[in-house]
Amino acid sequence: MAVYSPLKSSVVLRLNTGTGGDGKMIVRSVTMSRIRPAVDATSLKSATDALGALFDYPVLAVEKVGTDSVEAA
Repeated sequence: MAVYSPLKSSVVLRLNTGTGGDGKMIVRSVTMSRIRPAVDATSLKSATDALGALFDYPVLAVEKVGTDSVEAA
């Protein structure tokens, strides 16, 4: 049997930075690393809402990205 062991986690905020000359939305990403892998969704949402208010552009999406290793149990 094997188990996952969390290595690192990060959060990516997708920002709407406007519209290009072709009329398509321009989306930029801001990545914050060193997020606790075990953070609960409510705490993460509260933190990203507070941080999102500091940007000049609206936040379209928030993604939590995790990297795990697979180890024998």
